[in-house]
Amino acid sequence: MKNIYTKFLNFNRTIKMLLILALLNGVSIVSYGQIIKPFTQRTSVYSPTKKIYNIKGDYTMIGNTNLTLNTYGDNINNSSNAMVYVDVDGITSTLNSSSANLILSTENEAVPSCSNIIYAGLYWTGRSDDGTSANIFTVTKNSVTKTFNKQVVSLKGPGATSYTNITANANDIYYPVTTDGYMYSAYAEVTDYVKAHGIGDYTVADIALREGNGGSTGYYGGWGLVVVYENSKMNWRDVTLFDGHAYVAGQAILSYELPISGFHTVQSGNVNMKLGMIAGEGDVSIAGDYFQVLDQNSNWVSLNHSGNTATNFFNSSIQTGSNLRNPNLKNNTGLDIAMFDIPNTNNSIITNNQSSTRFKYGSTQDSYIIFCIAMAVDAYIPYPEGLSTIQSINNIPAGSNTLVVHPGEDIIYKMELRNKGTEAINNTRIVIPVPYTANYVSSSKSINFSPLPSPNNLYFDPTLGANGSVVWDFGMLPKSADVNSLLAELTITFKASTDCSILANSLCSPKISVNGSFSGVGSTSGADFSDISFISGYNESGTCQGEPTTAPINISFDIAQYLADYCLG
Repeated sequence: MKNIYTKFLNFNRTIKMLLILALLNGVSIVSYGQIIKPFTQRTSVYSPTKKIYNIKGDYTMIGNTNLTLNTYGDNINNSSNAMVYVDVDGITSTLNSSSANLILSTENEAVPSCSNIIYAGLYWTGRSDDGTSANIFTVTKNSVTKTFNKQVVSLKGPGATSYTNITANANDIYYPVTTDGYMYSAYAEVTDYVKAHGIGDYTVADIALREGNGGSTGYYGGWGLVVVYENSKMNWRDVTLFDGHAYVAGQAILSYELPISGFHTVQSGNVNMKLGMIAGEGDVSIAGDYFQVLDQNSNWVSLNHSGNTATNFFNSSIQTGSNLRNPNLKNNTGLDIAMFDIPNTNNSIITNNQSSTRFKYGSTQDSYIIFCIAMAVDAYIPYPEGLSTIQSINNIPAGSNTLVVHPGEDIIYKMELRNKGTEAINNTRIVIPVPYTANYVSSSKSINFSPLPSPNNLYFDPTLGANGSVVWDFGMLPKSADVNSLLAELTITFKASTDCSILANSLCSPKISVNGSFSGVGSTSGADFSDISFISGYNESGTCQGEPTTAPINISFDIAQYLADYCLG
């Protein structure tokens, strides 16, 4: 049983209601109660305004525990029991490590290796002291002494021969020293790393944890990885991820709500909804903790998955589908990772054209923290397509030649616009950011349908983005009988930069990267969307034949001679 006195003090300190309202790009999240760190929409550094991923694709979660019982048992709590490191990597220099296998969906015959990873976030958590809990501390085991930092872990992905240190910012997420049960949670974006290493085994090592008896609350620790990905063969979904730090102190009847809004479910038919979360310190044999959702009759429905019960939701289980783990324990002694479908018979929980829902969580006995929640719902998204191509570099047709540009040369891009959806699109807006290694020269447009859209304004906005953007406020993009019909074209000329302060900067990448995005509203459904990226073509052969290439067009920037002649003298 938990230390009642400690929890009573924490309860009295935090019972004052805290109302947090976050209005983020049309997505609102409100939390009531013991929210130590407000829950907010987690975004990528590459798309900081994208709070909901409107994608043909999904998200997935993997993770594992790095601390286990000295004498393991499926139904033994970590409280008042000796804990030891999990260490599976066979490397003496790491004191704790565990792994999990990242796999992606084969929905609609999607090929996982052809999926495009668009976001990955790594979370880790633990309790390393039963009192004052320093963020940096030293431990020794088997003649190996290490200095642990709660904000730093080591990550090794498929094909990697060594670990890479991953560091969380001080405000990502929460590191209590003398309060809140001493349970910490951390986050760092690892999108580039996961894109580079792809599917397969990921190992996380040296989480800041201690072995031994952690008192009546106990020691625990582990990690979770959330990956958002797209594949043109998969169904449309709205995927959203949000995190914070909610501390639920047990031994009292506590209940908190967490409403979210901003997604848009399908117009008709069954609505599927998948929920995922990562939490810490839920005990396998202490009941009374729950997680609920509001149904269409305004009743709270208690949720559970195959590894827990509705009255003991946070129970140290990891349920992430068929993702394999090492070790593969039933009792993860304080770490919960869950990814499961919410039962929605006859759309009783979430229905068509719905854009908000509410969750409630609480406890009558067990203590725990929640710091990451993910959700995906079947969505209806209008489906514009923008295809970017390069017409010429320095007046030479691009063709299939290697794309190389020199400072001062012109690059002409052409963007083709189509509507591959089932309805016209109102308020269509196209934005093409100017890369920082280039300058805007000119743009022109052509439209292949009538009457012409209104508005129909093409202009350069020097205030939009770091280097300005080309904007086309387009009005209505019509639905055509043939989804491959070319509806409009946009031609843009950029000049490769001659700015020595940019070209001579060792931190700048020697390339010119161009992409664009759509936003708009479905004329029939009213479903709005933003940041649907242009594509740069389709794979013409191999396993991924027919898959669109979503990466931006990159042109190698040959600057060596220009630097020698003009910038380094």
